[in-house]
Amino acid sequence: MSPRILGPAKHVVVLAASFLTVIAGVISFLGAEPLRIDRVADDNAGANAKQSSVTATLFGFTVFPYDFTLEALVKTHEIVVANSTIYALHFDGGIPWKEALDDAPFPRQFQKKWDDRARGIPEDHKVYVGLAPLATDRKSLAPATGEKERIAMPEEVQNAPLDAPQVKQAYLNYARRAVKQFKPQFLNLGIEAGGILMRDSKRWPQFERLYEHVRSALKREFPDVQMGISFSLSHLRTESAAKAAQRLIAQSDYVGLSFYPSASAFAEKFGLPPFGEGADAWRKPLAWVRAYTDKPIALCETGYTTRDSHVRQFKLDIKGDAKLQAAYVKELFEIAGRDHYAFVIWFLPIDYDKLYAKMPPGSEVMQLWRNIGLLDGELHPKPAWEIWKAGVEKTRGNK
Repeated sequence: MSPRILGPAKHVVVLAASFLTVIAGVISFLGAEPLRIDRVADDNAGANAKQSSVTATLFGFTVFPYDFTLEALVKTHEIVVANSTIYALHFDGGIPWKEALDDAPFPRQFQKKWDDRARGIPEDHKVYVGLAPLATDRKSLAPATGEKERIAMPEEVQNAPLDAPQVKQAYLNYARRAVKQFKPQFLNLGIEAGGILMRDSKRWPQFERLYEHVRSALKREFPDVQMGISFSLSHLRTESAAKAAQRLIAQSDYVGLSFYPSASAFAEKFGLPPFGEGADAWRKPLAWVRAYTDKPIALCETGYTTRDSHVRQFKLDIKGDAKLQAAYVKELFEIAGRDHYAFVIWFLPIDYDKLYAKMPPGSEVMQLWRNIGLLDGELHPKPAWEIWKAGVEKTRGNK
């Protein structure tokens, strides 16, 4: 099937800007205590996997382009559609709070962006939509958007608690429109919203009430949509977060995760538990989460870098390895099948070397995710690419 064009060239800038916003949100790993991984018995993993209602895992990518060009946008879309069974829409750049609260038409440019994204959905793919009521600091409300990328927050929601009636109503209206427009099978009502457990844990109950209000209302209208939120697996593996998250997870259809095993050193820099060395960097954390919950697991974003990076700002070195990336991809298909994952989103299909070269000063930290693609910046396949393609083809008949 031929992929549909997503819109004019300036839409590329919107997508790329959204990408930078997403990546920027990953850098605030703060305030966690060491994990005692033995507290969760590995014996639980097999039993929990059997509890899952998932019969076949879906695999996909986001469509963030590797360059600020229309050609890059179209090529990325073509590659994603041809090599996936789920289409991921990731909205982490703000909310038109005023219009959502009033249930009024969204600002023209904002609605156009949604229309463009909806037109790009392939007819034969399931759809995952990720929404973000929290800003990239994962503790305050998402910024307001309008005809411009950022506008002043409306008085009605400015400084309001997360569970204030007006916030609940606005976010429900916003999420309802997303479901009606994109018709997802999976809805993430809080991209990495579990981060508030690390950054402002006193307000976690406020977020729980916001989530439950929106989830329960949408479930009555759209009972077949699978709903949850996502957690950074680095955060969730801390004892306090794992305990606090249980009630919300019990109310959810799946547990969403953000997980980059090659970035263990980055998490450790901010006091979070290490993943492990070599293949243990994904085996141990994924075994832990399967033992932790019997809910279906969804990797809402993942990746593994193939390039060494040095970030002076954090005095941090990250090791990349194409062979380990290939090993991770191979085992990811095996683990996802064995443990009955709902879906896996490899965050970027293509390295964004060209986009990185055009980033403003101060973007050094972005290199940590620059080379997690399964194709390099010139669209040459890495060893993991053929493994991914073969894995997706094998799962197509099981949808």
